Amino acid sequence: MDCEVLVYVVKPGKNPDKIDGNIPFPVNDRILFFGPGDANLRKYMRDRFLTHTDDYRLQTDVYMMGVSEVSKENVRKVLWLGKVTRVMTFEIAASLLKKPEFKSLDFVPHPRKPEVNVSPLHVDPVVVVGNLMGYKRRTDLHPKVNKDGMPDFAKDIIHPADKGYFSFLEDEFIFDGVTDRRMALKRDCCFLCETIFYADGKGMEITDELAAIFSEKQPGQGVDKVGLFGYSQSRDGSRKMNDVKGPHLHFKFKHAEKLMNYLFRVIK
Repeated sequence: MDCEVLVYVVKPGKNPDKIDGNIPFPVNDRILFFGPGDANLRKYMRDRFLTHTDDYRLQTDVYMMGVSEVSKENVRKVLWLGKVTRVMTFEIAASLLKKPEFKSLDFVPHPRKPEVNVSPLHVDPVVVVGNLMGYKRRTDLHPKVNKDGMPDFAKDIIHPADKGYFSFLEDEFIFDGVTDRRMALKRDCCFLCETIFYADGKGMEITDELAAIFSEKQPGQGVDKVGLFGYSQSRDGSRKMNDVKGPHLHFKFKHAEKLMNYLFRVIK
């Protein structure tokens, strides 16, 4: 099996049996949409797959695996697993709404306020004479405007360090003059996955066997079923659980094959 697996920590994700929020969002029982979630992870995906295009359909087996944060009960579980099929900008993603199979992305009711739309496909492109000029917010997701004048939905797509390239309104941002648009939209990335596992009331247990695979990938780190990314010693001499280094833990070659063989076996 020639594949790779990107493992990241779902945040917020202290409920090990259910994803808190809509990222990734189950479009149906076959498709997951990963919208404005982990910014560093999406930047990695953009840098890797969208260097020369706005829409990339994968021909190789790249899997994404989300694990929960550690719960109050000192438990961690697998929250979802999917095979990445398509990486795109939010401009391209907006066109998904024209397809019947993505109808569920149009309006996603807030769990406590059903009249509020929290769809993760939360922006529409602002296009002028065929050119992308910016984005406007189309749902109620991430409405807050920060002290620096940047709305949260804008930070889903652009890095705060690049705010000087744009003019901001409460529900819209556009390029302020001529600039390298691809360079200025560092987080303009979302993707689709083929659903393999999605926790909706019961996360996947992390067994000793699964922890051993993580340990083999990270030798000498003291990996266990809760500390999947190992432990380090604090200045005061206490043992501190590590978080994942960078946006994800990257399994490749024999480690990825071993991990996926295990996961396919237990999911069946």
